[in-house]
Parts: sequence; structure tokens; C-alpha cells
Amino acid sequence: MKKKTPKSSNKKRKKTNEKQENIIIIGIFIVFIAVVAYLFYFVNIQSFNEDIVAVVNGDKISRDSLDWWYKVSILPEYTDLITKQDFLMLSLIPQEILMQEAKKNNIKATNDEVEKLLGLFIIENGLTLNEFEEHLKSRDLAIEDIKKSFETRAAIIQLFEKENVVSTDNNELLFDTIDNNFQEYVDNSINNSKVEIFQENIDKFVLRSFEETNDEVCDEDKPIIRMYTTISCQVCKESGILFQDLVIHLIADGSVQARHWSLDSGDNLLTSKKENGIPEEEVAIFKKYSPDKLVPVVVAGCKYKHIGKFSIDDKDEFQAILKTLIGE
Repeated sequence: MKKKTPKSSNKKRKKTNEKQENIIIIGIFIVFIAVVAYLFYFVNIQSFNEDIVAVVNGDKISRDSLDWWYKVSILPEYTDLITKQDFLMLSLIPQEILMQEAKKNNIKATNDEVEKLLGLFIIENGLTLNEFEEHLKSRDLAIEDIKKSFETRAAIIQLFEKENVVSTDNNELLFDTIDNNFQEYVDNSINNSKVEIFQENIDKFVLRSFEETNDEVCDEDKPIIRMYTTISCQVCKESGILFQDLVIHLIADGSVQARHWSLDSGDNLLTSKKENGIPEEEVAIFKKYSPDKLVPVVVAGCKYKHIGKFSIDDKDEFQAILKTLIGE
């Protein structure tokens, strides 16, 4: 067991503060940010349950829970800036500690309090309920998912009011992390907690929606990532947009090759020119890995395949596969 200690340079403090500010701005559902992550312990125990990423005062945080909160809290375009480890340390663990305190004090948010905070959030962002729900739908989230986040926030607000930590009328959506009372309370709560982080489990490579083909990587100079879609397929358009967004930078830096074949037109949608048809060997790969001719299909280096809707839920798994294929 090794305690992680911080460097006390002003440069690192400034960098940390900048990252915290970014998290507050972009992580619209994050409860709060604490600056005392260096109090946590990192533990490497191979025999520990691989689904557990942290233990907080004896209560376990699962990788599924981390993945869920991360998806709800961090906008997809900012996942490169805020890693899951950052999020676990700076938000989810402090949140768990405060929720434990709330439970000890028999504090629980009511439905009315949750609805009030949620409504305030929607109004302050200049949205209608329909617009907000459409935004959530684009991230494969539902309004009930967000209510869970605001239920947590409302309970912590009540805890802070009870402890005279902050002055609020239940309308505050973000906590002032510069406030001395706030920071002292959070610091003390974490300092008096036993927190263990199982770092090796945070981004563990687990296949969920992809399957191993049990084939070796195709005989290629570099891995080729393929998608097959049709114009008539209802989910193919959004699946194709996400696929292209995820591979485009890897194509640019030469890490992989990628092809997005439209089976209707025979065109590779990742190139500017219009192809006259799909090469026979590319058709053969489609038939091999989608024998029932289902679309959309993603074939990664001939070693992994995904049949069906390709959504933001598959992003982490897909990126982990790409890292494996290119040897990172």
C-alpha cells in the first residue's frame, strides 16, 4: 500500500485548479470538486475483486458505478480532458463520503426537492424540457438518470445547510470550492475517511458489446478498422457518425487505417472520392463477421467485431480495443 503525495509547486497547483475549473464548467452534473485527492491511497492487490475501483470507509464503488456516473457527468467531447481516474478522485469519492455523512444524519432528498433543482437547472441553461430531453437522448440518457444525480446533489446541499458549511436557499447548482468553510469541511471529511483506490481496475479492458473473433489480426501493415452500413438502416447514420468521430484522429496520425463501407452505394464514406464498388476482399470480411448480413457492423483488425447499433455506450470499449491493436 502506497500513499500518493503531491508536489507542492505553484505550477502544479495552478494546473490542478485549472482542471478543477474545467470540470465544474463541463461536468454539469458533478456534485462538487475537492482538491485533496492526494489523501487517497492507491492499492495494487491482484486478488481483489476486479469490478471494484475504490473502497470508501468500507463501502465499495464498482467499475459499473464509475462508468455510469462518468457518462452522466462528463460530456463526450471532454472525456479526453477528464479521465476516469480524475473523475473518481475529484468527484465520485468525495461525493460518496458526503453521501455517507448525509445518511448518518438521516438526510434524504424528496421528489419535490429533486424536481426543483432539475427545473432550475433547465431554466438557467435556457432550455425547454423537450430540448433538455433531446439533449439527453443524444447521449443515450433519460431524465430519470439525471434525477438520480440531482437527488444526490439535493442531499448534499441539505447536509451542508445542517452543518452550516454554506449559506444556500437550495437554489445553488454549483458549490463554491474557493469558500474556506466548504473546503475545510470537505478536507476534514476526506482526511477522516479511509479511501483505497484500485487503479488497475479503473480502465480494465472488458468486452461487453464487442466479441473476439478468435482470429489473428488481419495480415495488414497496420490495423484496419472497418464499418459496414446501409442507407436504409435506421441506426446506421448515427452509428457511422460516432465511428468516424472516434477513428478520424487515429487515421490522421497514422496509427490505423479505417474504412466505412456503404453497402448500398459501394462507397467508402471516409474518403473524399466516390468509389465505384466495394473490393471483393472487403465484402468477404463483411460476410465472414456478419454471416446473417446484419448492419451496422464494426470489425476491428479482424480480431474484434460489433454487430448492431454503435453508440456512445460502446466508446470506452472501442477505444480500449484500438489501444490494444496499436500496442499502446
